[in-house]
This record gives sequence, structure tokens and C-alpha cells, in this order.
Amino acid sequence: MARGRSAAGSGEARTARLADRFEPQLATLVRTPPEGDEWLHELKYDGYRIGCRLDGRNVSLVSRNGKDWTDRFPDVCAAAAELPVRRALLDGEVAVLLPDGRTSFQALQNVFSGGERANLVYFVFDLLHVDGEDVARLPLEQRKTRLAALLRSAAQKRLRYSEHVVGRGAEFLAHACRMGLEGIVSKRRDRPYTPGRGAAWLKTKCIKRQEFVVGGFTDPEGSRLGIGALLVGVRAADGTLAFAGKVGTGFTNRGAQELRRTLDGIEQAECPFTPTPPGSLGRHAHWVKPTLVAEVAFTEWTSDGKIRHPSFQGLREDKPVSDVRREKPVPPPRGTATVAGARLTHPDRVLWPELGFTKLDLARFYETIADRILPHVQRRPLTLVRCPGGVGTPCFYMKHSPAWAADGLQRVRIREKKKIGEYLIVDSLTALIGLVQMDVLEIHTWNSTIEHVEEPDRLVLDLDPGPEVRWAQVIEAARLVRSAFGALKLQSFVKTTGSAGLHVVVPLVPEAGWSECLSLARGIAEAIERQSPRLYTTAFPKAGRERKILIDYLRNNRTNTSVAAFSTRATPRAPASVPLAWEELSTRLRSDHFTVRNLGKRLSGSKGDPWRAYWRCRQRIAPELLRAIAER
Repeated sequence: MARGRSAAGSGEARTARLADRFEPQLATLVRTPPEGDEWLHELKYDGYRIGCRLDGRNVSLVSRNGKDWTDRFPDVCAAAAELPVRRALLDGEVAVLLPDGRTSFQALQNVFSGGERANLVYFVFDLLHVDGEDVARLPLEQRKTRLAALLRSAAQKRLRYSEHVVGRGAEFLAHACRMGLEGIVSKRRDRPYTPGRGAAWLKTKCIKRQEFVVGGFTDPEGSRLGIGALLVGVRAADGTLAFAGKVGTGFTNRGAQELRRTLDGIEQAECPFTPTPPGSLGRHAHWVKPTLVAEVAFTEWTSDGKIRHPSFQGLREDKPVSDVRREKPVPPPRGTATVAGARLTHPDRVLWPELGFTKLDLARFYETIADRILPHVQRRPLTLVRCPGGVGTPCFYMKHSPAWAADGLQRVRIREKKKIGEYLIVDSLTALIGLVQMDVLEIHTWNSTIEHVEEPDRLVLDLDPGPEVRWAQVIEAARLVRSAFGALKLQSFVKTTGSAGLHVVVPLVPEAGWSECLSLARGIAEAIERQSPRLYTTAFPKAGRERKILIDYLRNNRTNTSVAAFSTRATPRAPASVPLAWEELSTRLRSDHFTVRNLGKRLSGSKGDPWRAYWRCRQRIAPELLRAIAER
């Protein structure tokens, strides 16, 4: 197909190769649209999210979960091929446009069954790459300006530019709802494109509607054909499938019969819901493998987690089953808040989208557990994991302090090999909340305090299991490390990392230097490795250690860090690193068991600090052991 020169205009985007994959930016559900002119608002389309990749004469369409849908929409491909660019990556939604201006997911389902395609439209709302330029790095408003110019140059009715308004979000939502539309999407005008779900894109719905996992069905009654009702659910926080109700309307006779044939092919004896639905439904329903995702409209959630007045809209092939959770709207961004004397801007920024857990929630979480976390972080140089867009967006490690710092934080200058580095220090609750203001989701600490920078007051061995290692083996490894330290008359303590492993921690009187502490940790790690080389390793490359536990002794090297006790982790369920008593280790309590949601219950109901002896422990590395280390 013929190609011309790019009509997308100029910009300051850097040169880059066209990405092989489409990784979409996703919107977080909120109750009401955000206020202010820093937001623009678009209509929410009722179709399939599609990335359009143009590379020379090749045009491909990719769904949000990476499936190739090029063959499903050949008419969209043909239209995209006429764009005057050599290479590009577009983001938008394929939908069927009804005569009244609405889009319809059910009408789109009919297209797949051989229905009318004349009103099939690709609504394009973002431009990520064009002819060697990484446009995704530009602010949204600049991207949309270039996109509008590109689409105008082609004048294709299949490809339509997604218009927007600036500000007036509540008014725009009210207009969309009066038209019978699904809702709106609000986007920060000044932000780059960031794959994953975050707080820069927000969605507000006119009606309640979301995806559910199909777990079973009932037989039809009377003159009805195919199925009686679908039995649907959502993934709970622990990964189980929770029953959410019966969906018995929204099917055509033909659609119900086609759906029955599909369900018969995946029927199984075992109920996929936990717990099984009660009564006759649980005894007589047909159960299926939970591999299908259905979109359902409904009026509300009941207090016991069921949906009222549901209506089937269609099956979704573009969303993986593992992503289906109950959507819980969060408050829109607003003003500022103050916690423990620290000022928080954007307190409603969602940091953990899967939980709807905000910046303000994190600050209050740390305020609640301040007496537990502060002793573990106070007066220690910090390395921080910052996630300005929340989990699911790019995060980065921050070792040295920037020119600015939030309320209460102090800086300390520490000499390094080739320069002097400035590190942040927490010595109060205000300072701890200051880290939250900086969008810090993980706090990692040195093994020494600023009063004794060159003499660590603890050793840490990090047990990091490969993906094929059983949790029981990690527990066994921790106990083995404990025995090794015990043989040296050193008491040790254990904590979860909040990720996949365990930390074994040895408190010390700060006397021995970094090299002695590192040598001792390395000696123990290598001794255990020699004892069982098939299970343990001290080699860091991940290749080849899928079935091994890495005993990471380098946590004891100067300037290296380990995650602090009670710090959160930047993963979807918001787990935390939590101190345990040795007798608590069990296969039922894994490393990421404790989260921001359940840790408070543990602390309020526990009999005390399982590490209370840690703070009274005054142990030293024996002189003869230090001499042995020096002679190695």
C-alpha cells in the first residue's frame, strides 16, 4: 500500500525503535470526575481496546492483553494502511457506532457473528510512536494535537479522532449520562503515556458495569433455549474465585444456544467458586473451567458481595481471567491533606489500583504503625523505591537525595568510593510521612546508623528462592541459617520480605567494620552452599537457579540495603515485610501474607513484639572469630 510523509507535525520526542508490543495505559475507576483545568475528559467507548501498529506495509491490531486481532477487523486495517506514515503506534477503541451517537458492545458482538460492519469505527485517542519518534514521552495534549493532524490528513471514516473537553468534568459526565453513554475517561493533560493502571487516567461510569469470570450455568426452563443463567464471580484478594451472582437476562435465543455449546466444552465436576454457592444452586448447577470473561451491567452491589439486576452484555476475549477483580471506585483527586504534621499533595492519588489504596491511606497506615516501623528505620541512610504513578507504572530506586525533600526529612553526607553522597534520614513520624509525600512505596535501610556509619549494628542474610522452590524449603533454609549463627553464639531473628523470601537478621553491638561483617555473612552463606549445592547458591545470575535458594550475603556490603521491617512493597496486593517469631514459620504463612489490609489486625491482636528480645540483644562477633576472618 502506498505511503506518504508523516503529517503528524513536529515535537521534541526522542528517536526510538517502534515497539514490538502494545502495553496500554489503563484508567482507575473513581466515583466522580476530577476537578480542575489540568484534566481533559473524553467519552468512554463501549468496545474493544486496540493498539494499531503500522510498520511499513504491515498493519497489525493488538488487544489489551497482547492477542493479535488483525483478522477480526480487516476494514480497520485497510483504513489504517492509508495513513501517511511509515511507522506508527496508535491507541484506541474499536466499537460499533449507533445512529443516536452511542456505541454498543452487543452490536460489536453481532459483528463477530456475521452482522453489519458498516458502522464499525476505530476511535483513536492516543499516538505513541510515529516514524522513529517516541511520542509517548510527550505530554498528552501534545500527543493528541499530533494525532488530530495525522487523522485529518487521511480523512478516513473508519478512523475517528476522540474529541475531548478541558475541565468541567462533572458537567461533561452529566451530559454523557443523559445521552445514555457508559461514562467518561479523565486524563492529565501534562503527563506522558505510562503503561499500566495509575492515577493519571481516571474513569467515571454512568452505570455499574464490569467484567466477571464465568464459573457455571443453570439449565433453561420453559420455552427458553441454551442456558438459564450464567453463574459469575470475581477474584478475591487471596486469589480465590468469589461467587457474585446469577446473570439470567441479556441473551438472545441464538446467543444463548451458542454460549451453551461453548460452556459444554469446558464443563467440569468441581465448583470453581470458594465457597460453593449455597442451597439447590450449589447442588444442581453445571460448573465450568473459569476461563471465560463476561461483561455484565447491573444496578448495584449488595452488602454480601452479590450483583443486583444483572444483564449479560457479551463475552470478552481481550481481558485475562486473572485481571478480573471487583471494581471499587475511589474518590477523585483533591487538594491537600496533613498527616502527623506532614503536608500531602494529591492525597487521593491511587498508589495500589487493585486495592484502591491511596497516598492518604498509606500515610495513615504508617501513622497507625509508627511505634513498630520507626525503630527499624530511624537514623539509618535510606535507599527508596519511588512510584509517582503508583503500582503498575514505572518505579525507580532513589539512593541519593534530590535537591528537594519533603517535610521533616534530613540529609546526611557520606563518603563513597569516588564521591560524597547525600542520603535521606528519617528520625520522626513527620519525616516518615514525608516519604509518602514523595510517593515512596518501599523503604530500604543500611545496616548501620549515622552515629556509627562504619560499624554495622546488624547482619542480614536474604533468602531469595527461585520460582520452582517450595515455601517449605525456604523455611528450612532460614532455620539452617539460624543454626549456623547459633553455633557462633549469635542470636538471630526472622522476618518476611513481603516478596518471595525471608530475612534472617543478627543484631550486633556496633564495633566490627563492614569488611568483617561481610566476610562473616559470606562465610556462612558459602558454607551452607557447600553443604547442599543442589538447593543453595551464592551466585546472583538468575539463569540456572530456578530450583535453588540464593543466600544473598551482599546485603552486608557497605552502601547496600535491605527492605525495612514494616515497609510496604510495590506489588499489586501491597504486602509488607513483617517480623515473625521463629515458631510462626509455616507453609500457611508465606512471605507476602501480611498486607496493608490485614497487618493492623495482627498488630492489634498479637501478644507483643516477636522481636522484643532483638532490642535487648547486646552481642558481639567474638574476637577469635574476627581474627579468623582477618586471616582468610
